[in-house]
Amino acid sequence: MKGTHFLWISTAHAVAFTILLGFLHVFKFIRWNPLNWTERLLFYPQAHNSLKWFFTFMMVFICVSIAIGLISFVKKMPAILTSIVIGLVCWLLLEWLIYKNFSHLGWHSIPILTVILLISRGLAETLIYYDRTIYDDKRK
Repeated sequence: MKGTHFLWISTAHAVAFTILLGFLHVFKFIRWNPLNWTERLLFYPQAHNSLKWFFTFMMVFICVSIAIGLISFVKKMPAILTSIVIGLVCWLLLEWLIYKNFSHLGWHSIPILTVILLISRGLAETLIYYDRTIYDDKRK
């Protein structure tokens, strides 16, 4: 994948995930604060919330870039299967990083799981579309 397409796809999905994360937090669909990781790591604990949201966006951008790398290795698999596997792994990793165990999993985890699966499905479909239509035309 070319660098400009990679950056645009990563940025668009990271922006969408960050906005949805803020939506889930504002309307109390998730019990945890998405900005607490900056305070836990003593990473500018007194900084303004917009700066914390920017750092959260940057971490999401890095995670989306890693997911793009993983999806690009398994382009021959169906997008639905790839997105579900990567989405579930990302969700379990996120929940474990927040709570340090899996005893809290329940109905309150469904909104963040849904958002992660939607973003990973969109990411997988976008990458497959780019590979089949844009890059196949240039390979011929």
